[in-house]
Amino acid sequence: MWAGNSMEERRQHQRVDISFPLEYSLLPSSKYFYTVSKDLSMGGLRIIVDKFLAKNNMVKVGINLIDRLVNVKARVAWCNQQGNTDRFMAGLEFLEINKDDQRTIDKFLTRFAEA
Repeated sequence: MWAGNSMEERRQHQRVDISFPLEYSLLPSSKYFYTVSKDLSMGGLRIIVDKFLAKNNMVKVGINLIDRLVNVKARVAWCNQQGNTDRFMAGLEFLEINKDDQRTIDKFLTRFAEA
């Protein structure tokens, strides 16, 4: 019998399934790409991308939360091809985020969860 933990049990932050526009750049490049999220938490987000992102690459992400743009530095935790498509799903872990942006994300997630 397998005794390992599921992905959900290892998460430090609850994720909310939500799709919103965002922009990202692979550091140190300043070339931005535009995409959408699939979910968001206080610790990171999942995005759809058109090219493979190697694990541990650093990215700068601009998250459009309707009334405010939140900028974070994140690490690619994983990236997987989506079936027989040219698209990928990537999990990003927040590394650098200021306190105001943390509060903005927290308020956004709370408001979304209550809706």
